[in-house]
Amino acid sequence: MRRILLLIVPAVLLLLLILLNRTTADWRHPIFEAAPGEPLYVATFSGNPEEDFNRDWDQFGGRLSSVIADGALHIRLDDLEAGTFSSAAPTFRDFEITVEAKATEGPEDNGFGIVFRLQDHDNGSPADDSYYLFLISSDGYYQVSRVVRGVSAEISTWIDSSVIHTGIGAENTLRVRAQGPEFSFFINGEQMPLCLSNNPEGVSTYYAGECVDGSMVDTLRDDGIAYGRIGVGARSFMSDSGVVVAFDNVVVLSPSADGQPGQGT
Repeated sequence: MRRILLLIVPAVLLLLLILLNRTTADWRHPIFEAAPGEPLYVATFSGNPEEDFNRDWDQFGGRLSSVIADGALHIRLDDLEAGTFSSAAPTFRDFEITVEAKATEGPEDNGFGIVFRLQDHDNGSPADDSYYLFLISSDGYYQVSRVVRGVSAEISTWIDSSVIHTGIGAENTLRVRAQGPEFSFFINGEQMPLCLSNNPEGVSTYYAGECVDGSMVDTLRDDGIAYGRIGVGARSFMSDSGVVVAFDNVVVLSPSADGQPGQGT
């Protein structure tokens, strides 16, 4: 009987662990929550790279690098047609994130902004990552895209806007509000409309001030990714490499009940 118990007890414990893992897949990454409008997370990137919240962020060297220095997180791209991002450790479902960003080197034909609801599956490989991406460029355009298991889709193509402060060294404040499957995007306090294709499998096309075969909307509805980490990212295009972008004052709030900006935004 003792031998049977010695076999049964470990088997039961193993079964319980398997069931627990299946039912609480996020146990290693608890989702941060708070009352509407209250702070969830703040990062100012002050101090050395190993201090306080700086340790929450991915930092790495190489031709695509992410470095915290001089009170900001700097992403550098020394390759053409390249992109990378740095994400913070906490996980969020509903939130309002605000980030200050400016390109400090390289061509105006660039892309930089906010990564959100990132799921990286803890395997260290970006090939199967899932996330949303809100980018602007130093020559005055913005875009929203989605990556699911490494497969990218442009939700709203590049649209020009006078709201964007253009030129290298110009600072812009980006904000994303995510609540359930609804997302709103803001630049320098102004909500930005999106060009969505009328065909769910179609391509977003914006030409001569019009959304071709699509509709302009203020709010995106998409249930592809329910929760994940937040971060910042940048990309280069064929025109030139040497893109450098500085990010600062990341503030994450619980979305307010009335849809208005919460405290600190």
